[in-house]
Amino acid sequence: MSWISKVYIDSVGDFGNFIFIKDKSDLPTPNIDNIIELLDDVTYFITDKIDLTGSTLKGGSNTTIIGGSSENCILTSTGLTAGVPLLKSIYTTPIRHISINDVDTAIEFDGTTNVNDMALDWTGVNFVNVPNIGLIKEATNFIYDKGAFLNSKSIKFDGEIGTIGFNNSFFSNGATGSIIEVLEDCEVLRRFRIIYSSIISIGPSVGVSFSASASVPTEGYILDTIAFAGGGTYLSGVDNTSNKSLFINSVNIINTSVNGQMFMRGNATSTTISNTTDFFKVAGTTTASSDNEKYTHSNNRLTNDAVVSRKYLVQCTLSFSAGANNVCEFGFYDSKLGDVRVPSINSTTANTGGRAENITMSCVINHSQGDYIEVWCRNTTSTTDITVTDMNVIITEFK
Repeated sequence: MSWISKVYIDSVGDFGNFIFIKDKSDLPTPNIDNIIELLDDVTYFITDKIDLTGSTLKGGSNTTIIGGSSENCILTSTGLTAGVPLLKSIYTTPIRHISINDVDTAIEFDGTTNVNDMALDWTGVNFVNVPNIGLIKEATNFIYDKGAFLNSKSIKFDGEIGTIGFNNSFFSNGATGSIIEVLEDCEVLRRFRIIYSSIISIGPSVGVSFSASASVPTEGYILDTIAFAGGGTYLSGVDNTSNKSLFINSVNIINTSVNGQMFMRGNATSTTISNTTDFFKVAGTTTASSDNEKYTHSNNRLTNDAVVSRKYLVQCTLSFSAGANNVCEFGFYDSKLGDVRVPSINSTTANTGGRAENITMSCVINHSQGDYIEVWCRNTTSTTDITVTDMNVIITEFK
């Protein structure tokens, strides 16, 4: 090993070992299983294209792998058996500015036997011509920044993982299979996010496959400012209608919205009016719109199921029958307020036949998860019951 191949840094404080790698021979000797066991607390600096000639790198505790640029600091392993990873570990492994090229399987990071001690923060890491990038399982975090998958696919996530994050990266694949996969037994504790990135899914490939059985907090599956292209299947499993998803500002997919709608037609159930001062919940059977997202429905109630607090515009159009010339009022009962919202109240006088058509009301509300609205009414003239025959209520995000 030449003098530049190994440098010990020991100045004010102990910085551990720093080893330059320009050839396979600069690495530890492979064992009988053709595994090169990297040392604990050592940083390996890749300086060139390194062919491991069929060997696998096995990281130690806090092994770090870095390079100057993923364009020319490359790891490959000619003759590596299909399904055998080029790089594997059960430990925290920072990686910077390298590329893994032209192998069947690139990585295997499984922290099952080392719970709470595998954090993976990778910057400028590329995978080139890799049909099976490999597995990330049981990690505290996986953060991937400013990297690229080039003609590469199938990075899989399984087990319990705190955060999975891809940032400012490019993903492209034209083969059968998914580029990014969240498996059915994966439990994401905080969030899965891809932000400010491009995903090119061509032909039979899938961009992001997120199993409907995988666990993630409400609105914890985040796609923010993603350019999907290529004409393949961009998403499978969880979509924009799920309470798990929060898709915003993304191209060629349906972004998430939070909206609710309920209606009734030809209702004959009257609302009992027992005095002229109180509001009463409008009676009748309402129907939910099939396009509701993150608002759940029960009779004359829309309940917010979005974890992020937002402002909403609530609008209603209705027709009713009561006594002749009765002055009736309608408004939105808001559970957050515990009362009918005053700005929403609209007063209308029934005609001599006791009928009024196309009454409208609207209001801006601030809703959090679990808050709900209902339509209430009162008769300020008499205790004649009110029958709301037709009603349409819509809640949309206020932007």
